[in-house]
Amino acid sequence: MHADWNPTNYQFAWGVVAEFKDWLLVGLIITLLVAIVSMAFAMVLGLFIAFMRMSPIWAVRTFASFYISVFRAIPPLVFILWAYYGVTLVTGLNIEAFWSGVICLTLQYAAWLSEIYRAGLQAIDKGQREAALSTGLSRSRAFIKVVWPQAWRIIIPPMANNFVGIIKDTSLVGVIGVNEVMRQSQIAVSLTFRPFELYTAAMVIYVILTLGISRVASYLEERAAQSVKLKTTRRLRWAPFAGSATASAITQEIRGGRSIWPTKSKK
Repeated sequence: MHADWNPTNYQFAWGVVAEFKDWLLVGLIITLLVAIVSMAFAMVLGLFIAFMRMSPIWAVRTFASFYISVFRAIPPLVFILWAYYGVTLVTGLNIEAFWSGVICLTLQYAAWLSEIYRAGLQAIDKGQREAALSTGLSRSRAFIKVVWPQAWRIIIPPMANNFVGIIKDTSLVGVIGVNEVMRQSQIAVSLTFRPFELYTAAMVIYVILTLGISRVASYLEERAAQSVKLKTTRRLRWAPFAGSATASAITQEIRGGRSIWPTKSKK
């Protein structure tokens, strides 16, 4: 017997999505605000934690490792509830739900981003920094001009994945009263008793955001690769005046190597 595709005879009412489109739009704006602000703070804090993680000082390195281990082990929902309700009761601090959610997501994702930063920076050969310093650049300028552009290409893909994670985890801050997409959908469902239509709309919003972030990440990765290739192309113009070893090293960069500064050849 042919099974009916709609055994419950559910009557779809997609018009409810159009009716509550303004609610969903407000939720989308708040979702993006929470995600962007949290990601911006997490990127800055994560970079500092990464530097601490690579510090030669044992105490600093140990603190960074402890921070990363602890905050990566706590479920986001548990941390948000603990910070908003528990810490408030103990300390008496009254933090708005929006900023409480931002702080929680920042602290947690900074731990993940710090390891991404560390992996990207340590993937760059130490000879690159040494070669930059030998030209008279300071350590800070050597990092900005030589190390970071190469590490950035490595960092972009996993960082984009983490931003997608933040977008999805913003759905958790609704439990403390932040009116993001999921909470707005829940309120609309309680008023209309149309969970399928409204939760489907919320799901589509998250899918569109995720696909958009992936496209932007791919674009940034291509731009970073083109920027590095342009630098090596400019150096190649001067390669005939620098000797065959240098020209060979630069040519290898353009063919697929990651080095911006050619290393000295062994004689």
